[in-house]
Amino acid sequence: MSSSSLTKSFNRLVILISLFSISSSALAGSYNALCGGMKCNIYISPEIITSPYGSIPTARVTNWGGGGDSSTSVGTGVATTIFLGPIGLLGFLAKKHDYNFLINGYDEDGKKTSIQFSFKNDKPAKRLINELQMVTELGMGQKRTAKEIRNHEKKGKEPSELGRYKSF
Repeated sequence: MSSSSLTKSFNRLVILISLFSISSSALAGSYNALCGGMKCNIYISPEIITSPYGSIPTARVTNWGGGGDSSTSVGTGVATTIFLGPIGLLGFLAKKHDYNFLINGYDEDGKKTSIQFSFKNDKPAKRLINELQMVTELGMGQKRTAKEIRNHEKKGKEPSELGRYKSF
């Protein structure tokens, strides 16, 4: 191999490694949500999911789910049409969003915990779904058992105290 092909190979390797390191940090997101009707921030990183009411390491998430709907606000459309005439018809484009999420798992101390929050906008909800799939390695509605978490943590030599295990 010539020195130019070695240099090209090395440059490709450096670019590939940098892409992987950038992608893991790109998975961190902060979301403005509603927790129990009050404004809160939900932080998601490749290692942990945090809310004002607790944290769950991503490898200890047992399941997560979310859902909601978007509906046209007919009342807003009618009112704006009455007050603004034909331009008020744009009021029918106004949508009301309501998306709820629940993440279950075990905290750092091994206690069962849940994080529940909601959004009034569909954009962060869609972004959150994609991010949760990536960081938890679970799809919406998929489950991970305490036994699976223990086995994974034993391989990684991490402590795992997840309550008592009952065989089926």
